[in-house]
Amino acid sequence: MKKSNRVLAIGIDSPTNNLLEAWIDAGQLPHLKSLKANSQLGYVEHKKLHSNQNSWLPMLTGLSIESLVYWLSNYNPDNYTNFNNCLYNLHTYEPFYALEDLQVTMFDLPVALSDRVNGTQVVGWASELNETYGASLPADLLSQIEATYGTDPKQEGALAFVNQREGREGKSCRVPSAYNLKDLDVFKKKMIQSARARGDICQDLIHNTNWDLFITSFSEIHVAGHTLWHLSQKHPLMNLAREQNSDPLLEVYQCVDEQIGKLLSTVDEDISVMIFSVDNLVCDGLENPRSVFLPEILYRWNFPEKAALALGEMGVPPEAPNLEFYEHWKHEVWKLRTAWGDQELESPEQQENSGDTFSWQPTNWYKPVWPKMKAFALPSVADGCIRLNVKGREENGLIDPSDYDAVCDEITAMLLQVIDAREGSPIVEKVIRVRASPLETDDTQSPADLIVLFSEAYPSDSIDSPDVGRIGPIPFFRPGGHQKQGSTIRNPFILRPPSYKNFSLKKNGRLEDIPATVLALLGKPVSSHLDGRSLIEWETPNSVPTASAD
Repeated sequence: MKKSNRVLAIGIDSPTNNLLEAWIDAGQLPHLKSLKANSQLGYVEHKKLHSNQNSWLPMLTGLSIESLVYWLSNYNPDNYTNFNNCLYNLHTYEPFYALEDLQVTMFDLPVALSDRVNGTQVVGWASELNETYGASLPADLLSQIEATYGTDPKQEGALAFVNQREGREGKSCRVPSAYNLKDLDVFKKKMIQSARARGDICQDLIHNTNWDLFITSFSEIHVAGHTLWHLSQKHPLMNLAREQNSDPLLEVYQCVDEQIGKLLSTVDEDISVMIFSVDNLVCDGLENPRSVFLPEILYRWNFPEKAALALGEMGVPPEAPNLEFYEHWKHEVWKLRTAWGDQELESPEQQENSGDTFSWQPTNWYKPVWPKMKAFALPSVADGCIRLNVKGREENGLIDPSDYDAVCDEITAMLLQVIDAREGSPIVEKVIRVRASPLETDDTQSPADLIVLFSEAYPSDSIDSPDVGRIGPIPFFRPGGHQKQGSTIRNPFILRPPSYKNFSLKKNGRLEDIPATVLALLGKPVSSHLDGRSLIEWETPNSVPTASAD
């Protein structure tokens, strides 16, 4: 096996970056602290764009987020259907490590398998993504791993579905209610089991596969940030855990730190080690606005005499928050339907039975009435997305193209007046107009006509609109969440050079520079088609590694 110019790259998926760094410095993540003390630290930035999965693409491809064309939620105006475009099915962009002369072992990144990668690939063992497709090359490797180490404990009870478009069977993970402390504790233990199993699997693959580059990522921190945030961090539900002496979120971070330490002890000192992180989780302020408030606002605007979900009373203080939402969020929100909602919306149970992976999101329940609406919300896991029902574009268009601008202006003005019913502050920061004309056919544009950027200042459970009344109170879903489009994400990375320390590191770069830096460590040229550039500064011309021989 090759002994030089080899790289072990370990990802930490969507940590809360300020917590990660604080816990490292405080010694609460001792293996990362020790690594940092003997390594070089840098930071890479990117701006959020369109969907949260987009944050992974620069890391996987070496391309800038601005040059990538990817929509998580796609929409067909011919029949008002939408579908989830999962990263596991995205073959448009090859991973940066798809090189003929590079031997790779990749375990469980959110990426499609590639025939161009030379080596071992496993995906979908323990993903955070809404859709998971387990697969491997060699094809029987994943089944061997699961026979030895088990399946991801978090996938117990997952929704099984068939993606008819791709002809693939997949799973969609269920997360417990944020209000059910017992279930959250069970789920935390499953995340810890998952991280430990991931560490064992990676150790096995490190020893038993040939590689120049070994690359993996711990998604458990991402899942923990979504589900456990409120048990130790600032959130309206933080009093639920007031008698708790431990920090469940920190426990998951510490388990991942322990596994990283185990992997570091597995490799020799002449192997470069890269610890990278992707994206950032904060207190969620976007889920309820994009998934419940926005579709319901548009429903009531279209049908002034109706309300489908969470009809509240304007002019009075919202009732005290209910802390007894013990079932899954989608079921608790569905209980808040009105008679009109019961008649006209599609229930989450109906959608789940049909294998719809967006069944958990209320935006998706309004699909049966989209053809009757002048504008409607599209499912999203990032910002709010609004599609206008335009004549000549949609199958049953209602808006004349000449009225497009006026309707966009009307919706924008309405949304900017919506306030949080408890705080009195606006919930919408900005509404972005995607296209100048509704009949533009530019595939690089979002399927939405309007993108709504919501305030992250305060998680809302109840809103007031002078146009459509009160919506809420409603339960919270995932207390930790991602940030809106345009937010600058600054991720730390740690690089331990090989035993020959013949380079220094630029301390600031772009996310797409991480792949280029890994290629430089491997002694591979950075292709001109990549947007990223290596952050390594060689001390002398002779310091640049060259490809090693067997």
